[in-house]
Amino acid sequence: MRKVKRLNREESQTRTRDLLMRSASACFARLGFEGASVDEIAETAGFSRGAFYSNFADKDEIFLTLLKRHLERDLRDFEAALATSDSFEQLVEKAAARYVELGDHPDWCLLMAEFQLRVSRANKTDDAFVRTYAEYRQTLSGLIEQTFAKFGNKGSLAPADLAITLLALSHGFALERAASRDAIPMALTGKAMKALLIGAASKM
Repeated sequence: MRKVKRLNREESQTRTRDLLMRSASACFARLGFEGASVDEIAETAGFSRGAFYSNFADKDEIFLTLLKRHLERDLRDFEAALATSDSFEQLVEKAAARYVELGDHPDWCLLMAEFQLRVSRANKTDDAFVRTYAEYRQTLSGLIEQTFAKFGNKGSLAPADLAITLLALSHGFALERAASRDAIPMALTGKAMKALLIGAASKM
């Protein structure tokens, strides 16, 4: 009979955190940030309320941890697309396809909008969410600047402004699709993204 390896304390805690984060992601997507309770997140993961608080201070912390993981993946995907593209047009095609893929799973965009409104109403300019998202926009801006340099493009929008516009476009489409119960085709997101990127970049 094959022995099941016993996890050490660190491995067990890592597994618990991972299961809680998976549960939180599902609960937030289904119920929204305000609607998802700590009890619901813990129970769905198969743990007690105490186990949740042994790993996370509150819902804000687990959401921020999930957000950082999501944004880091987004930036890695951009870096990989930039490294493997031989032309600006090829990169645009990859970026548009990526945004269409994200649009098929709009939960994160909707949660982001919910959390942004929450932070805005609380007027927390030094909030960890505000800092994390500002760092993400700054890194995205840097990648756009690298893109222009690699392919010899001169943007009609500054990289920082283009980064903000891209995010606003993708989040806006997610909200519009949610409000129209997906009557807006996802293909439109890709077309709009391509039009924006090509229109915002011209050869030097």
